Amino acid sequence: MPYSSIDREKKILELLQKQGSASIQTLVEAFGVSTMTIHRDLNKLAEIGQIKKKHGGVILASKSPTAGEHLCVMCNKPASERTVFIVQLENGDQKRACCAHCGLMIQSQSKNVWQSLTADYLHNHMVSANQAVYIVGGELNICCVPSILSFGSKQEAEKFQKGFGGSLVNMEEAIRYLHGMMHVRRQAA
Repeated sequence: MPYSSIDREKKILELLQKQGSASIQTLVEAFGVSTMTIHRDLNKLAEIGQIKKKHGGVILASKSPTAGEHLCVMCNKPASERTVFIVQLENGDQKRACCAHCGLMIQSQSKNVWQSLTADYLHNHMVSANQAVYIVGGELNICCVPSILSFGSKQEAEKFQKGFGGSLVNMEEAIRYLHGMMHVRRQAA
């Protein structure tokens, strides 16, 4: 049964209260309407201060970042201290990502990267993204899919791998893995 504009707006707010954020494409598929219809609904909600539109998605206005909280520049999810990935550019700008998946995508697409840091998944401390060990293709999906988890120690990553599977790779191999997965998804579509 098709939703009226008012019903869609209510359902969008309910969805955002549960999930915190949503992509435009997710909303289009959920309601079976056009992208333009979703944009009109979101514009109404944004005008009354209920939501904030972000590139390719939307968040609740009350879920906008507060001091110390940051959203992923790739997918707009909150960046958890346990999985955060930070790309520092030569001009001093920072790009924060919610996880290694998004962070490595940003890393591979950015020019003039000075350094990148990623959170060690087990110990919640920052390590150089170049020196980190990554698990790709594991069974544990913490954030974005395909899941990529970062570790500061190869030995600890190997122990984690025994329980949750996946392959141990370095940063360059993890980026190639991601690009390969995206290529496979595009061909399947």
